[in-house]
Amino acid sequence: KTFHCSIVTPTAAAFDGDVSYATFPSWDGQYGMLPGMAPLLTKLAAGSLRLDDEDGGRRWFLIEGGFAHVEDGGLSLVTEGARRGEDIDLAEAQAALAEADARVADDGTERSTIEHDRQVARAAVAVARSAAGQGTS
Repeated sequence: KTFHCSIVTPTAAAFDGDVSYATFPSWDGQYGMLPGMAPLLTKLAAGSLRLDDEDGGRRWFLIEGGFAHVEDGGLSLVTEGARRGEDIDLAEAQAALAEADARVADDGTERSTIEHDRQVARAAVAVARSAAGQGTS
């Protein structure tokens, strides 16, 4: 059994199709969804999104915040950014994480921006590894 899932960014639809399972990052932890989940509206965090299809295939995405909405048996993710795992270069993601970890807040940089950048960079590394079959997240 499946349900409809769509991922929309400000510039394009990143995914639109049927899936058998989804797990997505929320402000209060990772949510898992199977067909028939009760209605839900939650704020997304930066992190990994996994979509499973009926045939056992998996797709990974890096999500950069937004909102998840479950209604009428479907999942809609409206996000600031979504990148497919196979499009993320692991070495580049690791370099971005090292750079984000090295940043220090100064008078012109907010700590929340730095922490968000670190969270996105950590998630990019995890999604790239998962998409390459080198681990799960």
